[in-house]
Amino acid sequence: MSARARALSYAENQVAGNPLAGKRALAPSQPRAALGNINPNTRHNSVSADLPAKEQLLKPLEILKKSLKAVVPVPVQEDVAAMETSLLQETEMETEGGEQEEEVVEDIDAEDVNNPQLVTEYVNEIYSYLRSVESVQCIQADYLAGQTEILPKMRAVLIDWLVGVHLQFHLLQETLYTTVAILDRFLQADIGAISRKKLQLVGVASMLIAAKYEEIYAPEVKDFVYITDRAYTEKEILRMEIRILSVLDFDLGRPLPLHFLRRASKAGGVDAATHTLAKYIVELSLGVYSLVAVPPSQLASAGLALAIRLLEPHTASLATVWTSPLQHYTKYSIAQLQPTVTALAEALFIAPSAKLATVYNKYTNKKFMKISRIPVLDDPVLRRLAKGEQ
Repeated sequence: MSARARALSYAENQVAGNPLAGKRALAPSQPRAALGNINPNTRHNSVSADLPAKEQLLKPLEILKKSLKAVVPVPVQEDVAAMETSLLQETEMETEGGEQEEEVVEDIDAEDVNNPQLVTEYVNEIYSYLRSVESVQCIQADYLAGQTEILPKMRAVLIDWLVGVHLQFHLLQETLYTTVAILDRFLQADIGAISRKKLQLVGVASMLIAAKYEEIYAPEVKDFVYITDRAYTEKEILRMEIRILSVLDFDLGRPLPLHFLRRASKAGGVDAATHTLAKYIVELSLGVYSLVAVPPSQLASAGLALAIRLLEPHTASLATVWTSPLQHYTKYSIAQLQPTVTALAEALFIAPSAKLATVYNKYTNKKFMKISRIPVLDDPVLRRLAKGEQ
């Protein structure tokens, strides 16, 4: 993880995107003309060193023309000129049309060019790579179907408990999301071999792996033995850890919704309250089984769109809050986000009265700006959004 991401993650947990490279040119021992002979004594050199560069080029071209004349007639000079003129006109028309259709989008990284930690030269390529990784390390929709040993409700209970453990250990936000990602990816690959009694063990081992991956100082195995009231021994947790890593082939780099949310918040120029509300919405989605197959980038974009819409009640619709920079940098239109926004709005609406309320209670803390209790969440706008209206 970059130092920038570490610093931003630390600030989020406490409060509530020119490399220096010198190039030394080596001066050649003697000047060499373009296309000239590198080494006249080399036997592999087929071009004469005595001929000028232009003649060296013309000689093989003349041979090629003579061989082609017997097969393809050479076009008249007037026809060639007409073809060149036509191609030039078509190119100019395409360029002018493209300039008219393409909308100029503000460069959100322009102010960070002089900050080498934000790698503005590569940031767009980095997020394109993250989107490709999330498609490779995807989670299947309804992966618990076809068996009756582990139900979606059990998964929700486990994740609610893991949120509490995450709070008690004071871990980074990334650790929680990585834990759920490891849990889901392992269960969908090995669901037939996991019993109900081992489900909590899988969750504990997933958090142990995530903590080792994300944290500087990860909790020890004995801490997880204590937090489970000695339901499992240290050897059982370590064996499950090895099993999970083996099934996932040590491939733990699934992108997180937090990564995309930070980029989207920067593109939208939102304030701290909007970003914190979006974090609350996205974290609520962790326990929603129907959203497991939604890519992290789409989940983050939909959460931010819902947060902006709720904090701007006078806005006519979601389409008006989803600006062109947001659509450009997230690669999602509001039509693509609409189903996910509806599902998130429903989860947000029922959160205060839900039995599994650890996330809701977490965001009532002053550390998170008490965002789960803001009056706007009682507004009729949220109910309409939960019904699919804009």
